[in-house]
Amino acid sequence: MQSINPLLKEYIEKKIFPEYDKNESGHNIKHIKFVIERSLKFAQQFNNINLDIVYTVAAFHDLAHHIDKDRHDVLSAKMFFENETMKEFFNDEERVLIKEAIEDHRSCNPNIPRSIYGKIVSSADRTISMKKVLERTHSYSMKHSPNTSLEEMSNRAYEYVTQKYGPDGYAKFYVEDEEYTNFLKEVSTFIKDKDYFIEEYKKANNIDDAYCIKDKAKFFAINAHKGQVRKNEPEKPMVIHPIAVAKILEEYEAEANVVAAGYLHDVVEDTKYTIDDIRNEFGDDIANLVATATEPDKSLSWEERKEHTITQTKNIPLRNKLIICADKIQNLEDLLIKFQKTGVRDFSLFKRDEEKQKWYYTSIYNSLTQNVDPSLPIFQRLHELIECVFQNKENDFLKNTIFESDLEYYDSLKKLHAQKLELKKLHQFCSLNKPFVIEFSGTPRTGKTTVLNNICDFLNKGKFNVKLINEFTTSQYYKEHFFPERKNWSSSDLNISILEEVARQLTDNVVGEEYDIILIDRSINDRAIWNYRRLVKGDMTQEVYETNTAKYSDISKKFIDALVVFYTDSLTCLKRDYTNTLALEDRKFINMQNIDEYNNALLSSEDVFEKSVDKYIKIDTTTVSPRDVAVQVMNELLPIVRDKYVKQLNQIYN
Repeated sequence: MQSINPLLKEYIEKKIFPEYDKNESGHNIKHIKFVIERSLKFAQQFNNINLDIVYTVAAFHDLAHHIDKDRHDVLSAKMFFENETMKEFFNDEERVLIKEAIEDHRSCNPNIPRSIYGKIVSSADRTISMKKVLERTHSYSMKHSPNTSLEEMSNRAYEYVTQKYGPDGYAKFYVEDEEYTNFLKEVSTFIKDKDYFIEEYKKANNIDDAYCIKDKAKFFAINAHKGQVRKNEPEKPMVIHPIAVAKILEEYEAEANVVAAGYLHDVVEDTKYTIDDIRNEFGDDIANLVATATEPDKSLSWEERKEHTITQTKNIPLRNKLIICADKIQNLEDLLIKFQKTGVRDFSLFKRDEEKQKWYYTSIYNSLTQNVDPSLPIFQRLHELIECVFQNKENDFLKNTIFESDLEYYDSLKKLHAQKLELKKLHQFCSLNKPFVIEFSGTPRTGKTTVLNNICDFLNKGKFNVKLINEFTTSQYYKEHFFPERKNWSSSDLNISILEEVARQLTDNVVGEEYDIILIDRSINDRAIWNYRRLVKGDMTQEVYETNTAKYSDISKKFIDALVVFYTDSLTCLKRDYTNTLALEDRKFINMQNIDEYNNALLSSEDVFEKSVDKYIKIDTTTVSPRDVAVQVMNELLPIVRDKYVKQLNQIYN
């Protein structure tokens, strides 16, 4: 049998394999090498097999998984077919064969692969380890449905395995070996006994009694607090507080019963359940932990209840103190965010004024650190928060050195930072149904690109998963491939083709990937501006214009949440172009006439924008610096993103 072309192998290892670092663990380079090895092994069962083709199909088959997991078969095939180097190794017929085999490799594909190469790689791509199947299904659930109970997760896993690998499963195997035969026997054993399946599911994912008790407590708390809201933020479900308290305890590696009590610490105080109910469900230890974190009879005055808590807290064990400490940390962090994002220290929603609150939190801190080590990180965190909330402690280096001469800007950044912290906290509890998508458009030389990059950096530093999609018509792909292939097309057909490509790009990124926020430099709504320009120039009839506009608007409403348009007059634009680029040569596109036409089309399309996105923002940047524009944009957008998260939270928990 032939050996693999060493030059082909070298190219793929150096240029293709590194791209798999972008994929998640289930489809990384380790998986690709596994599929290559099994594909080459399967190929030995057949005569007249081209091993170069087998190797290449296996090497490319998951290449686009990080772009769109649901369409990665088609996109990976496209990436192979458009790879210029591959044309040096394969003729056109072979390239089509490889492309089809990559397209055919997925288990959910209802059609039989069109060639033996598709059958080989499709079979090699199937798992032969039940442990890996169980690990992947749990990992998927934790990523996409973290607020699903263990019982629901294991039931979903059972249904998934049965539907995929059972007697009538959709995961077909076209080339078999002993390993796969043994795997099918193992599957049969697993799906025959659901209780056995669930126990093995737990073992594979290291789900022990500690995990189970925390999971049980979490969902008990969710059901107990259903319908309740936060006292100081009534738009948010109340249960996010105990969940956040439990997360803080996990952060400091508290034992399982302590974390469980963190979930339950407000149940007795704020719901119909009693401490006996907790004891019956969770046992004496967790009930006692909850009891020490529960205030006495609410008929007592605020002062009496707080004095009782302060006194009681002094001599309780450390593990009990941790729950009270985490509770106070969570409350103060929320309060600090509220103060910083509004710029107002407002205690009006509390039962007592600032002085009383300061007394209580300071006293609780002193009680918590009595008879224990006050240098423990969780206690230091509480102490730091008390200083920030009640003594206005700030980062002295930032305030008095970095921003010494620009304190007003520093204050504006603090407000943005607080909003970002709140969003990050909300993101811990849920993900949006789809990424929040913001399109940026407008007059050239308005500072759009600078602002866009600043906003992207701001969000990335907040640990959001952000995707920046650059302008399609200035991309290398557009210049080298897309436009040359259509250079003889009419402007109308070209414009529609651009629209379709931009819409596909949106679909690939918005539907296919797990981004939190997507920023797009000129997309669907920018095409609407060009659409109007062509109408005014007489290149398009009113009927075609209205048809295209409706198409743009429908796509925008489906994918884009907000549109930010930067505007400036043509003279300012031209001045900036000359002064920023240092060049004095005549401009081809950026001239007074073109900019005036674009600006007229932009302003005339505003009624379309209003109907096409939830939020339309227009900013005149003629006299405003890019940094101030970025602050203004984020001040308008962050509350909208926050509202989306809050709405999602209420759908999940209430």
